[in-house]
Amino acid sequence: MDRSEMHLSSGEQNFISLAFALLLARNSEKEFVVLDDPISSFDSVYKNKIAFCIIKFLENKKQIILTHNTDLIRLLNVQLKDCFNLYILNNVDGGRNGFLPVKRDEKEILISLSNLVELFQNKNGKLATIIHDKRLFLMAMIPFLRGYIHIMKDPEDLYGQLSRLMHGFENGSLDIADIYNKTFGYEVEPTEIISVSDILNVSTSRLDIIDAEEYPLLADTLIQTLIYYHTRMKVEYELVDIFNIPHPEGQVLLLTDIIQKAFKPAAGATQEEKDKARNNRVFFTSRKTLLNEFNHFEGNMNIFQPAIDITEAALQKEVTDIENKLIQLRAEYTL
Repeated sequence: MDRSEMHLSSGEQNFISLAFALLLARNSEKEFVVLDDPISSFDSVYKNKIAFCIIKFLENKKQIILTHNTDLIRLLNVQLKDCFNLYILNNVDGGRNGFLPVKRDEKEILISLSNLVELFQNKNGKLATIIHDKRLFLMAMIPFLRGYIHIMKDPEDLYGQLSRLMHGFENGSLDIADIYNKTFGYEVEPTEIISVSDILNVSTSRLDIIDAEEYPLLADTLIQTLIYYHTRMKVEYELVDIFNIPHPEGQVLLLTDIIQKAFKPAAGATQEEKDKARNNRVFFTSRKTLLNEFNHFEGNMNIFQPAIDITEAALQKEVTDIENKLIQLRAEYTL
């Protein structure tokens, strides 16, 4: 039949094409099969089907699967427990490069949220041994705490309290050690007061939060979380301050609102001024560090995905670009 007569969606067509490719690979004389992110662009139903096909069709082949999609890792493990070895592929100047094996403990917290939570609860005493800087650890955990509390019973409105630490134009402070203890039942420190200004002023260079040898992926995740968190807060603070954007107490002011208000052309603006405002809006709304809502973890406990999605060098470049843009705007728009 002609494809157009089959009345298949593009997803169905892609799935059938991939299924045939896997069958061809199964019947190939080659020893190895390499798959490059095979579940990208598929919905959840087809992701499950593809994971099954990978396990079943290619059970007699040695497989190398390249992916930055943590869903695939979990789905493969569901289809056949412990069916794979996990590696981080690293390729950075001056770094430890190649296929770096992920240790079993870290593989388990990547696959299972319950195992990750048990680590944060210090159930086996592991967390206490890997934290290098308790204050930075609690700072980096604020976004995850907020998202996790949002799906829990929350009689003290810890979610609301943490929300006031998630905006750069606020001026609150909280004992994060106390909130961590209430959430996970583990006392990282007796007291650790962290404020909005602390997040704004934190140095994001050479961060050392937890043991990167023992938990390299979690270490990268916490570092990148803190960098995203700090950068987003800094943009909110600077734009509100530079452009005198009002933010009445109790009013929700999102970053997208701030960007729109900051770069809204004035009445009677010239075309050049309109173009300039549009270019500034595009700059901020297209930044990965600002668009990515992972630092709020709203309804998504996938803490590891962002660190897999962007390299350290790419992240640092974007942060530098944003900081330079803010310096430029302050010099241009303030007297």
